[in-house]
Amino acid sequence: MSWIREEDLKAIRQQADIVDIMSHYLSLTKRGKNYTALCPFHDDHDPSLSISQDKQIFKCFVCGAGGNVFTFVQRMEQISFPESVYKIADLIHYPLSLPEHVYQKKADPNEPLYKILSSYIQFLQYELNSAQGAIALDYLQKRKINEDIIQRFQFGYAPDGALSVNFLKAKKIDDLQQEQTGLAINGRAVFSDRIMIPIHDAHGNPVGFTARRLNDASEAPKYINTSQTVLYEKGNIVFNYHRALPFARRNHRCILVEGAMDVIAFEKADIHESVACLGTACTDNQLALIRRMQVPVIICYDGDRAGQDATYKFGKMAIASRMDIQVVKNTSGKDPDEIFDAGGKEELAHFVERTISFVEFLFDYLLTKYNLENYEDKKAYAQELFTVIDVTCDTFEKTAFISRIKTMTGFDFSSLAVKQPEKTDRQKIPQPVYVQLPESGRYRAERAVLSMILISKSAAELFRNQIGFFKDERCQQLSLYCYDIYRHADTLDMDLLMAQIDEEEIRTFLMGIWNDPQRIQTFHPDYFQDSILKIKECTIQDQIDGINRKIVEVADPIEKAKLSQKKNTLIIEKKNIWRKEV
Repeated sequence: MSWIREEDLKAIRQQADIVDIMSHYLSLTKRGKNYTALCPFHDDHDPSLSISQDKQIFKCFVCGAGGNVFTFVQRMEQISFPESVYKIADLIHYPLSLPEHVYQKKADPNEPLYKILSSYIQFLQYELNSAQGAIALDYLQKRKINEDIIQRFQFGYAPDGALSVNFLKAKKIDDLQQEQTGLAINGRAVFSDRIMIPIHDAHGNPVGFTARRLNDASEAPKYINTSQTVLYEKGNIVFNYHRALPFARRNHRCILVEGAMDVIAFEKADIHESVACLGTACTDNQLALIRRMQVPVIICYDGDRAGQDATYKFGKMAIASRMDIQVVKNTSGKDPDEIFDAGGKEELAHFVERTISFVEFLFDYLLTKYNLENYEDKKAYAQELFTVIDVTCDTFEKTAFISRIKTMTGFDFSSLAVKQPEKTDRQKIPQPVYVQLPESGRYRAERAVLSMILISKSAAELFRNQIGFFKDERCQQLSLYCYDIYRHADTLDMDLLMAQIDEEEIRTFLMGIWNDPQRIQTFHPDYFQDSILKIKECTIQDQIDGINRKIVEVADPIEKAKLSQKKNTLIIEKKNIWRKEV
């Protein structure tokens, strides 16, 4: 581990949120302050893995697996600890340099295409500020899109198609690469005389464009997006995800809108946590990305029929994934940009805060699907409402909503709400039982001493001078790692210690000690010394037990007498241990 600088390790540990990293591998569910998931390290059928965002650790209460973000990735990927550090650094875009013999990052086959798109974006930005792009820049300014937004979102202008093709040829980008990036097909530019907004993937790599026409008199579509390419598949991309993620986590909400310009409208109002699926349909992959944010989602689609239908479809998918959602009550018929134009940032901020629950949305929306004058429709209306109420609402909400259903339809679900059926879509499967053996007095004492060693170099030196070894093999191995660090430092850094340990069992053991809620977190000399005396007492008792076994086995009476005399000496010594202390 000599190649990892301590400051790098600490910085990566501080910047890599365990919830975000684990969300790349598992589906997490918020439970109070913590998150839960199905444990991937045993045959888990009910969530037994708990993730603490405050402590940045995970723990399975069935199989005992536990650790921090590094150990999780190491176990999931079946890679070495150094490789897990590098992988996490790569995920959070931390600049960590490694010797080639340690770990080589797998080359991304799409890297050349990302570079081509990045180069083309620079060309578009240059054209936006050219004489030919003046009309496009003027349009953006009239839309109150300031220079900061233009730069952050890398707005550009696609000039006459021939100029784009000439640029690509000058950069020696061949026909295949032009098609793979979606910039030109058969030597003809895809985008011409349009305002260009780059689209990025979840990691911030450019993958395509959404482009608006400048001539509104034209019969061409107002917006066109990059067609499907090796980089861009619409159903896998959430626009503005990489920029919105930190703001969503900070503000504890994500605003879901329809298109790129809706995102820009919120940006103009200094609201930075909005994302778009670039259309009203949301795929499972897009839903998974949004769910990974681990924040409530505010659905802010347009108030027209298409927007309401999309709200319904997304809401059903989100409820099935147990996401926390709200719906902006949009009775204005305006989109976010129109609301901003009419009332400025204050009005748009107030608009997005006027939310209703998904159930409240359904009461009105489902009236467009069902005819309450028809019995079967009325029954279906009531049943669909109750299904969502039963899954998403608190007890007091259920009472009010069930009463409302009864008033509207005559159907009474009160009795069903009182006794909730167990909600499961799979049969209960017996879990394997991991039995923990009772702890001996000596083991508890050794664990207590080791806990002191983890927080005090003095404790490590005192133990080494008075006893010097642990009987428990895990305690002994962990203590050796501690001594190794204390040779060069006066304090023990947890991240560095975790980095030094090669054995998964010892790392798990360390996390068990470190996260024990009853662990004393400061050095207490009296508590430490009592634990030392207990270990000495147990050591002598082990010797006495050994002598007792030999006495039974030895036939020679003289030898038995010698053993008995040695045993009596040890018994006296054992009694005197605590007397000396007094």
